[in-house]
Formats: sequence, structure tokens, C-alpha cells
Amino acid sequence: MTLGLAFLKIPVTDLARAVDFYSQGFGLTADFVSEEYGWAQLGGADIGLALYVPGKGGGDGVPGQDRDFHLVAGDLDALLTRVSPLAPDAVIATNNDGSRSLDVRDPDGNGLRIMQGA
Repeated sequence: MTLGLAFLKIPVTDLARAVDFYSQGFGLTADFVSEEYGWAQLGGADIGLALYVPGKGGGDGVPGQDRDFHLVAGDLDALLTRVSPLAPDAVIATNNDGSRSLDVRDPDGNGLRIMQGA
């Protein structure tokens, strides 16, 4: 038996605002959105991303806390250009190991780190 990863869940306070942020800022698609259940599944990434409003069935995470995952993108400079109108504090950092990463916070303060990929 092999296990895989279905999706990463990110807690948010305003589902519509979060869907707009991730769609516009990262070019993801809103494949399924249910305001009633406080749940959205996003497509367009190598891994499924889900946004959820805590207490509505998706979980009880706390918006604004850093996630314990890193995403990857091939062109951080282009991604920074795309996301910076929505997140003006987004910045590209050169890490101690020489790698590059884009650090950005969504409208709920969830910290995202996107590593430079091939």
C-alpha cells in the first residue's frame, strides 16, 4: 500500500476573499466552493489545496498561524510580480543554504513559503 497526499488545508476567516487571493495571486482555480460548509478546493498546483472556515466541518485550525509546509515554483520572480499587488510585503529571500524562497502572507496572515524549483 502506498499513501499519498490528497491536499493541504489552510484555515481562513473569509472564504470568498481567500479564494480570490489564491486565484489571483497564484493562478489557482476554484474547483469547488461551498460557502455553506466553509470549504473550497483549489486546482492548478501539483498538490491539492483546500481552504476552510474553522468550525464548519473542515477542521479547527487557527487562521494566521504559519503552516508546516513549503510549496515550490519554477519562477519566483514572476510569482512575486503576480502576488505583490495582493501582498505588498511578499519578499524573495536567499536562505543560508543558498536556496531562494518567496515568503508571503495571505489575507488571514497565514505564512506561505514557496521554494525556488527547477
